[in-house]
Amino acid sequence: MIPVLSIGSLKTSGSSTLALALAGVASAADIPVVLIDAARDKDLVEWGTKPGRPERCTVEVADDEMALERLVRAARRRGEVAIIDAGDNADLLRAGARLADRALIPVRFSPLSAYAALATDQLLRMEMGKGRRDRDWAFVASAVTTIPSRIARTIETMIERSPTPRLETGLVQRAAYEASFLHGGTLFNLTEEHVSGLDRARTEATMLAYEVGLLGERFGSQGTGHIESGYARAA
Repeated sequence: MIPVLSIGSLKTSGSSTLALALAGVASAADIPVVLIDAARDKDLVEWGTKPGRPERCTVEVADDEMALERLVRAARRRGEVAIIDAGDNADLLRAGARLADRALIPVRFSPLSAYAALATDQLLRMEMGKGRRDRDWAFVASAVTTIPSRIARTIETMIERSPTPRLETGLVQRAAYEASFLHGGTLFNLTEEHVSGLDRARTEATMLAYEVGLLGERFGSQGTGHIESGYARAA
């Protein structure tokens, strides 16, 4: 199991949504998890004040590298999974990736997001040799469309410029992922009275959690995933 995961890109691309979806899966599996909110807008902190937060899921704030390191070390000592929302700050992206076992670079359905993801990839590549031994990172689609398009193919071509792996699983654009920020709780304790499409979102988030190693299985061979399989596939 991956104990520390960092998520972020130089352009806001759904890092908070990814972090909360994965934390929901961990909590549903009775894994203690701490969400570390290092993003500018502090959406996770706001979520943590709403009803429905799982008992074994806590939210902490890190506004600088020292606070981030302190929180990650404390989570490791307690045996908790730590999921860092590093946001779009370059210093915190670097720090989060150094402290994590794996970093995820989210990519939305936008060429601008893809450019930012590639810049983030280069930022992390310049940090190779620093931080935890054997740490790695991958691209993940954070706003999947269900209809193949020229834009999707363009984004895939852009991301393929990098040798960094692309995860096969991405999050489809669903209201279910945003509902937790409005109502509180996670995908696993919301009901259809709050939002539709929960079953598909739960399945999708669980598949992603397995692929990133949060539930014990590491993602597959380097560079075999395709962003189009994340950006344009049947839901």
